[in-house]
Amino acid sequence: MLTEKIRFDAGKYTFLHCKKTIPVSFGYETYGRLNKSKDNAVLVCHYFTGTSHAAGRYNESDPAPGWWDSLIGPGKTIDTDKYFVVCSDSISNINFNSPTVITTGPASIDPETGKPYGMNFPIFTLDDVVMLQRRLIDHLGVKKLRFVLGPSMGGLQSYLWAKYFPEMVERVIAVVATPMVRPACLMVPNQLGIEAIMLDEKWQNGNYYGSEPPHRGLLLAFKMLLTATRTDHWSHTNFGRKFLDPAFITSDNPYISFKGRFLVEEGIEQSVLARMQFFDPNAYVYIAKANGLFDLCQPGETLAQALGKLKLPVRMIIDESDLMFTTEQAEEARPLLSDCDISYYNSRNGHLSCIFETGYLAEPMKRYINE
Repeated sequence: MLTEKIRFDAGKYTFLHCKKTIPVSFGYETYGRLNKSKDNAVLVCHYFTGTSHAAGRYNESDPAPGWWDSLIGPGKTIDTDKYFVVCSDSISNINFNSPTVITTGPASIDPETGKPYGMNFPIFTLDDVVMLQRRLIDHLGVKKLRFVLGPSMGGLQSYLWAKYFPEMVERVIAVVATPMVRPACLMVPNQLGIEAIMLDEKWQNGNYYGSEPPHRGLLLAFKMLLTATRTDHWSHTNFGRKFLDPAFITSDNPYISFKGRFLVEEGIEQSVLARMQFFDPNAYVYIAKANGLFDLCQPGETLAQALGKLKLPVRMIIDESDLMFTTEQAEEARPLLSDCDISYYNSRNGHLSCIFETGYLAEPMKRYINE
């Protein structure tokens, strides 16, 4: 299935909390066709480091398809013969420097100064991401979303669609994401990543554009994040307790040098370095902040009150081995929702199974879609 990235100019947007107004543009992709009644649309929201390239290839020679290609397409779980599927790039997308990403973020040029926004970019929340998605959905002429779904950060966005636009959405399907988020599980890892970037001397208060970026701090941020989103089983199965230099014959001998590391450390680091050229550290800071600020509650409102307002069907698909969005959080939310069902699986590999082990998702997702 071939696809293309399309640019959407959303116009001037005033951010909900900081009240700053700037022009916003972002990219999106669609799969399938919108029907005549314009009510067969599906919105897929991407994860923390994801993009709108959820399925298909840009050309036949692309080495890999979109991140949920196993689930989206003709005859697949999200059947594009039946549904019109939309996925958009988030604002402040981490992959700002990728040629296939269109986003407005800290590295974008501020029209008032002619220079990158840097840390003058507005602090935003996932609520703002959803409001901008709504502008896109209206622009496309969609009258009804059959369901909104996504993994991780995408699942958090689906809850916000249920909060703000219940008349527009039939149901939400949140994958490895719960409507209640505990600080130690999500906010703390994100905040530690922010601090790692800011402590890099090359960060320069966010004004590093035109010079060497704070990649050392960004690498550390990613290493902490990836450690939090994996499990002991994943580490042991893939790397064991092996050192990078198991023969202890190089300067990386851990018994004589602090450079000596376990093989798992090198594996995590190399997975980040392979895409480092596409990442903007400030974009990481902002999107991590947005995740940390996720909250369905209005000021002074309890979670029970907030979830009690969500009247449309809420469906969760949760990995029992996930350390970020746990089964305990899912079960605490269940009785607070008027129409909730939860499917569990156990990859033993943690949070990122929602991207790398999508076979677990197909059956429960298909069941929820066809309810």
